[in-house]
Amino acid sequence: MDAVAPADPPPASGEPGPETEPARPSRTRAVLAWSVGAAAVVAIGVGAGFVHVSANESYDAAASALRAAAAASAETQELLDRTVLTLESSLTSADQLVTAAADDLVDPATRTALADAAAAASDSVAESSELLEEELDQGSADKPFWTWQLRTQTALLEERTSDAAEQTEQLADSKADLESADELMDETALALFASATPAAAAMEAAHVSARTAAVLDFRDAAAAVAEQDQVDADSAVALSVYATRAASLKESAQAELAEKAGRLYATRLEIEAFARSISGGVLLDFDWAPVVNGMGGSSGIGGLATWNSGRGGFSTITLSDSVAEWWPNADSRALVAHEVGHAISAKCHDKFDWENQAANEEWATAWAISMGHTALGNGVEAYGYPSQAMIDIAATCR
Repeated sequence: MDAVAPADPPPASGEPGPETEPARPSRTRAVLAWSVGAAAVVAIGVGAGFVHVSANESYDAAASALRAAAAASAETQELLDRTVLTLESSLTSADQLVTAAADDLVDPATRTALADAAAAASDSVAESSELLEEELDQGSADKPFWTWQLRTQTALLEERTSDAAEQTEQLADSKADLESADELMDETALALFASATPAAAAMEAAHVSARTAAVLDFRDAAAAVAEQDQVDADSAVALSVYATRAASLKESAQAELAEKAGRLYATRLEIEAFARSISGGVLLDFDWAPVVNGMGGSSGIGGLATWNSGRGGFSTITLSDSVAEWWPNADSRALVAHEVGHAISAKCHDKFDWENQAANEEWATAWAISMGHTALGNGVEAYGYPSQAMIDIAATCR
């Protein structure tokens, strides 16, 4: 039997065992741990950078929106300010129109309507003026650095943008209100301007004795008012001139009537009315004298006439007092018709040789005959009987 060597006996208690090397950490694990840590740091940095960039972009967008909103507010405020100034000017003109528009110059109802529209426009101007006193956001902002400040300021910028937009809307609404008020004033003014035409015709008819110059000036002024289309300085001036010319018309008529006063007053006015009724729209002035063209008193009746084709045609007829004393006999009526024949040449002078004195008298006599006045006062006694051709031509002038 083979001998077996016994194994080394275990060390006795308390004796040191054989020495062993301590275990080393794995190099791979160390590298991995470092990489993970570095990646985490990088990720955190990238994330923080992204958040900061995003905050910057949001802030910039909000700042840009605020600047745009502030610019819109400023522009709208400027437009409102201009509208206020324009309407204030119109209100001044409206006040002048209402003041000048007497009852006999326009329809009083149209004046009341304009006054009401102007009062409403004045209220709108007052409201807009208060709005214009409010301060506007200028759109300026100082950009912070830190992310949390950017976020906070972005929210504030957005709030300011919203407020600016609301203010712009208020300004725009106020401007629209002013424009509506202005339009209403123009509409009511148009009715007032149009009413001047019938009012002027009535006034002229009531002052028919006014001199032709006063009548023509009054007509021109009334026509100028009727041509107006808005409340402005021009329309205010036009109505003021119309009122002034109306006063002149009245004064002229009163002066003329005063000159005709006396025992023949009513007859003179009757004769003048007869002459106007056959004058074809040619305006007539009348003068009276004891002797005209060498005739008057017991020696007979006399008359003269001058005419002018300008401004629609007008004429001055001068009659002897004896024409009124003889009225309404056939000779006096025929003589008046003869003088109106001269007057109506103002619109029919192209029908005869108006530069020839004899032709003028033939025309006037023929015209009186064509109107049915065959008494000797028609001019036949003084100038002879006109040709039938002239009578026929004169009959075409009315």
